[in-house]
Amino acid sequence: MKLPKIFYRLKNKYITWLSRELRIERERRKPSYNAMLADGSKIDEGAAIINPTNDANRICVGENTYILGRLLVFPHGGCIKIGDWCYVGHRTEIWSMDSVSIGNRVLISHNVNIIDTTAHSRDAVERHDHYYRILSTGHPTDVNNLPGIFWNPIVIEDDVWISFNVTILRGVRIGAGSIISAGSIVTKDVPPGVLYRNQVTPIITPIS
Repeated sequence: MKLPKIFYRLKNKYITWLSRELRIERERRKPSYNAMLADGSKIDEGAAIINPTNDANRICVGENTYILGRLLVFPHGGCIKIGDWCYVGHRTEIWSMDSVSIGNRVLISHNVNIIDTTAHSRDAVERHDHYYRILSTGHPTDVNNLPGIFWNPIVIEDDVWISFNVTILRGVRIGAGSIISAGSIVTKDVPPGVLYRNQVTPIITPIS
């Protein structure tokens, strides 16, 4: 039996209405980030952007960059800038108290730690006082309340590949096109266009 034309018109109107409502609901539920996200950038559901300030310019993600890890700046300072066509893998943490600048086409694998600060004082009394204040009133918003803590910028230039389980510490510059091998700890500048790896010498001894 042939259905009347009005049925098809109503059906098309209903589908159009439903599609519009679903689109509106998706936009409503989309998480908002206190960050500047360029066109084509994507923040995965398992990722996190933590910016406890009202300044979205302190975390900037470039075009067509995919973030699966966690980006964090502190209340008292920090800035993270990531270029275009970059990738930040699962469980990777980028923490900034000064600045972390990442160029274009940089690939950062999973379980990478990049932090531009010592985070805590070497002095036990200062360290405990800092921890106590975090628990009681939150992270300090004034750098003058951070005795014994140091910070220096990190720069990662274009086309760098950072493999899994790498740690990059404060004050380091990694030159364009270099590769950081899995498990490396980077404490000093890396020239452009080199393969950087820590030498690991196994020690095997009898059990008894």
